[in-house]
Amino acid sequence: MRSTLDALVKPSRFLVAPALALFVSACGLGPDERSGGDAGRGDAKPAALDALLYDRVGVDDGDSTDWKSFKLEETTKITIKVWWDDPKAVSASVELRDMDAKSVGKLKHKRGEVMEALGPFELKEGTYFLRFQASGGASVYSYEITTGSADRGDVMPDL
Repeated sequence: MRSTLDALVKPSRFLVAPALALFVSACGLGPDERSGGDAGRGDAKPAALDALLYDRVGVDDGDSTDWKSFKLEETTKITIKVWWDDPKAVSASVELRDMDAKSVGKLKHKRGEVMEALGPFELKEGTYFLRFQASGGASVYSYEITTGSADRGDVMPDL
């Protein structure tokens, strides 16, 4: 009786192990498992106005979403400029939202475009949020939230 049971159990171990390995590898990283703490609007990292800033989004790296926030003390004309380090490798969007989470504007990245702009917008006093969202690939990006008086055109500032 023991040898019959052993004959049935041993082959099943050879089937279970590969199936389990396939299941675990298929799961991979979640879209924001390694986000660095800025995957949600409530965790948005503060962004300075009229300053060149940078970050990275990558779907396969577990960091597909970055949230940034900024405050305006008075009605201000702003433009968000984005420079992609690897513009052909990433599918992404940039969205500006107000303090009530309503969309003010959205930019869908055009593959191959190094520099893109969202705006200009005339925004009232308050807190605003930027969401950088990758849907495929990865890239480092530089961005600047320019106010009307500090707009340098499309030229990327020296790093």
